[in-house]
Amino acid sequence: MIAGCLSISLGHDRNEETLKNIMSIQSVDIFCAVVDNYGDIGVCWRLARQMAVERGLITQLYVDDRESFRAIVPEGDGRVEVLDWPLPQKDYVAADMVIEAFACNLPDEVIAAMVRKQAVWIDLEYLTAEDWAVGCHAVPSVHPSTGLTKTLFFPGFNEHTGGIIRENDLILRRNTFLKDKNAQNLWRKAHFIPEIAEKTLDIGLFCYKTAPITSLLDSLMDLGRKIRVLRPVRGLSSSSSRLGKEIGAGNAVEVIDIPFMPQYDYDYFLWTCDVNFVRGEDSFVRAQYAAKPFVWNIYVQDKNAHLVKMDAFLNRLRPFYDESGFESLANLHDLWNEGGRNSSITTKDLWRDSLKSFVGQTDAARAWADYLVDQTDLCTRLITFAETQNKNR
Repeated sequence: MIAGCLSISLGHDRNEETLKNIMSIQSVDIFCAVVDNYGDIGVCWRLARQMAVERGLITQLYVDDRESFRAIVPEGDGRVEVLDWPLPQKDYVAADMVIEAFACNLPDEVIAAMVRKQAVWIDLEYLTAEDWAVGCHAVPSVHPSTGLTKTLFFPGFNEHTGGIIRENDLILRRNTFLKDKNAQNLWRKAHFIPEIAEKTLDIGLFCYKTAPITSLLDSLMDLGRKIRVLRPVRGLSSSSSRLGKEIGAGNAVEVIDIPFMPQYDYDYFLWTCDVNFVRGEDSFVRAQYAAKPFVWNIYVQDKNAHLVKMDAFLNRLRPFYDESGFESLANLHDLWNEGGRNSSITTKDLWRDSLKSFVGQTDAARAWADYLVDQTDLCTRLITFAETQNKNR
């Protein structure tokens, strides 16, 4: 049994009723130090906004990179106060719950204010499917000089972890949008994306600079169908958008650069594409809820730790795919992240064969998304945990 771990197996309705009856947590502060450009701040913003909008908490988000934040949230939301960090710590008053996102190391002055408030202190870690995270989730540790308890909280893909972010209306918005082709085309027009075309495969592309884009594009030419690669580009204005270039025999593949879009709209982008290449953590999670086939470009870590993390996630997906479908999924992740490990076949053939199988795996992608929707979301698990901590003091 994990020390301090809260196992959440309640249904959604019962969770909602429990929260309404015991809300001793009225405010939350989230601290975010941006490492992976949009992933870190993207996760923190979604969580902050959900806590403010759906739970009615007084929410403050402290960020150290306003530029990255404005790129995905240009207009903000008045229900979340966004503050610069570092801040004049002597003026800081702690909230009821303080979330230290991704081990960003809070200043001593902030910790002192948390001690005065007896705040619930959460160390929100990166999302991982690795088995060891279950044993570390919800494990408390005592700060050596203040005695305040800090609890590790690991997002994850089952009931023994912290769950992942999902707003209450997310799936309804997705399903409503996907049922309405006219709504999709109107949204596309507003974002300088061509209308949906029959027998044309639209691929969303958001990746790191290290990804082998040329290999992907070369392989797409061998699929024997019209393909549009839609690539959001930061700094691209609407007047210079759709810088499409056709490549390959018969102009089978067209690359279309479009303006970078706010985080809220990125969900719709994932939904309207047939296949998605995503990166980091935030777009990685949202691609799963999109219920479309996707390939994850994972953030590189020392000693290839990211590849272990990638394989752990793929193993979670394995039961949702047939043998050939999973093989194509795993091959593409290997190719996209490290050049491939299968030496029995040429890389070009591996790209082509894997892509041909992969683009049709819509049922498996939908089944995985449905599995995630059946679980309690990260925001609910955090608040329920914090309420329990307060109650047990």
